[in-house]
Amino acid sequence: MRYAQLYFLFVVSLSIVGCETTPKVDNPVLGPPPPRLESALKQQKLKQSEYANRTPDRKNLLTGDFEDSENPFETRIITASTTSSRISSESSPEDSEEPLTDSTVVAMVNGAPLFVSDVIGVYDFQLQQAEQRMPPEEYQKLRRALIKRDLKGHIERQLLIHEMKSTLKKEQLDMLQEHLETAFEEERIPELQKQLKVNSPQELEEILNNQGRSIYSEKELFMKQQSAIQYMAVTAKATNDFSREEVLARYRANIEDYAVPSKVRWQRIRISFKKHGGKEKAVAVLHEVIHKHQAGEDFGELAKKYSDGTRAEKNGQWGWTRSGSLAEPDIEKALFELPAGQVSQVFETPDSFQIVKVNGRKEAGYTPFADVQGKLEQTMITEARTKATKEILDALYAKAVIETKFKIEDENVKPTNSEAH
Repeated sequence: MRYAQLYFLFVVSLSIVGCETTPKVDNPVLGPPPPRLESALKQQKLKQSEYANRTPDRKNLLTGDFEDSENPFETRIITASTTSSRISSESSPEDSEEPLTDSTVVAMVNGAPLFVSDVIGVYDFQLQQAEQRMPPEEYQKLRRALIKRDLKGHIERQLLIHEMKSTLKKEQLDMLQEHLETAFEEERIPELQKQLKVNSPQELEEILNNQGRSIYSEKELFMKQQSAIQYMAVTAKATNDFSREEVLARYRANIEDYAVPSKVRWQRIRISFKKHGGKEKAVAVLHEVIHKHQAGEDFGELAKKYSDGTRAEKNGQWGWTRSGSLAEPDIEKALFELPAGQVSQVFETPDSFQIVKVNGRKEAGYTPFADVQGKLEQTMITEARTKATKEILDALYAKAVIETKFKIEDENVKPTNSEAH
């Protein structure tokens, strides 16, 4: 899903309004120092019903809390890996028998709580179905597994939203929200209608309600996802295009990645001993084949008539075969040495006689630069964006205060046993 016009407007808004790159210490957006996780866990019981309710009365996206959710079958918005040793980890909640309710705090991110419902609320419909089929303990394991899988992405998006609120002016935030609302109405709703095969917002709302969703919840999700995407797109200074010389230099530096082995296209006549009642009787058939070929009969027709090979019905024809892929080294050697159009000598294997003919050969070489230039440039752009994204997230982690009792599953995350304050 692309919102190129939206991205352009957001960039223009930054250039017109300007932004502060360093938040002030007394910036009210930053809020007070985050409470310890233990305090949040105690306080959550007092406000359980308040946090569990997800109603349209929740605060505006850019000034309040930030619910986050994603379809488990889609690529996550935040995909860059980070080396976040700043995320503290204690005993994992899955070791506890206490069920995780929607209002359980799973992480504190710069003083803002992330609740179970924030992380797995998008799966409500699927989870309701799973709850009916699974034993309670297995159902709780499923919920915890989803949280462990998705929590890191939610933390990173929370960091991006927090940074956006800290560095952009109110006029910029208002402008971005206006653009996002327009994009949701003009692009996202039609997309949803097309996906769910309905013709009106009213029909869409009915279908979504049957799935435990709503247009309002879809809008919340869209606003948060796109806010993070747009802010990252503006702040991550990644190269979006490379010159031909730069791409060519990358191609030459990795030329062996584009090596192409020699290939041959060929035909075979295989006369098995077993089918003809033994080796001596197979010799008689072989002599008949050789005699007819010398008399001018087509090799392919002879293969179709006499060969016992798997491709006999196709005139013994084999497609392009790479060097090193055949089990018989003598036959392969002949295939890669004989001139095109020439027939080999007779080869005897433990169970057959074989004759091959070379129809064409491509020598070893390299895929031409022109054939890979576009794909290689796109790879370089993707790498640059990933690197820039990682640098942004690393910087956010470095100054963030994050507390969670979940061990975040990511090979680049190295949780500590120390408590974040």
